[in-house]
Parts: sequence; C-alpha cells; structure tokens
Amino acid sequence: STQETPFFLFFGREPIMPNDIKINRRYETYEDTSMVYSQQWEKAQKLAREHLFKSQARQKKYYDVTTKTIKYNIGDYVLLKAPPAAGKFIYRWNEPFQISRSFSDINYEIQHTENKKLKSVVHTNRLKLYIPRKHETTKEEEILQNLPENDEAQRRPVIHQRQ
Repeated sequence: STQETPFFLFFGREPIMPNDIKINRRYETYEDTSMVYSQQWEKAQKLAREHLFKSQARQKKYYDVTTKTIKYNIGDYVLLKAPPAAGKFIYRWNEPFQISRSFSDINYEIQHTENKKLKSVVHTNRLKLYIPRKHETTKEEEILQNLPENDEAQRRPVIHQRQ
C-alpha cells in the first residue's frame, strides 16, 4: 500500500545489509547527509500517505459493492452472529434479540428477549432478521397421526421394535 519499506519510512534511508558490509561499501556520515535524509524521509512519508489514501478508497469501493445495508425498525427481532469458536457444530447465530434503539443506519442497540437488562450496541453486519418458523410436524408425527386408533402395536416407534 505504501510502496516503501517500513525501514525506509521510519529511518529515511535503506538499511545496511550484511552483504553491503562484506563488499565494503562506503557510507556517508550523519553530518554529511542529515539534510538529504530528512528531505527523503519527508517525501517518502508524504508519498506513503497518498498511497494509503488511494488504497483505502479502492478497498472501500470494493467493499461497498458487495455489502448491502439492511435497515431495522425498533422492536424487530434479530439474530446476533456469534464470534468464531472452536468446533464446527456450534451455532453461528445466537437466539433472538430485540432492537431497542437505533444510533445510526448501521449501529443498533439490542436487548435480550428474556433478560431486558442485557443490552449491547452492534453493527448491522452482525445482525440478521429473525423470522420465526411455523410449527412443522416431523414425518414420524404425521405417520403416527394417520394410523388407525385401535392398532396400538403400530403406534410404537420403530426404534423400540429392534432388539
């Protein structure tokens, strides 16, 4: 991003490497080159700052293309994205929270649905709208409901028949 080495940006000159000492290169003393080094250093700092601003603008442009901002209303239920943890079978989204306050289009205060004292301010990239599922019956429940009432032997789960 800066197009300069960190050593040059910090000291205003390139480092003396072991192979430079081996070939016995002559180096000027500090008194001879202090003005030149300070000018080079200031110029390098200015160029690095310009390159960083350009790089940040380019990265922001690419980020904004792939990001969509969702606006939430106060009272909406949302899921909170959990930080990565060890183990691959851990839930990534925590139980529903309720939006209690909006600080901006991207920052919201959420509170736990059961414990109203638990509040925190969260960025929208960690939130997802919570849509409760309708009651769904499993296939086993549907099969048991469709069996005749008088046949109790067939109503036992299949797992209990094995032995």
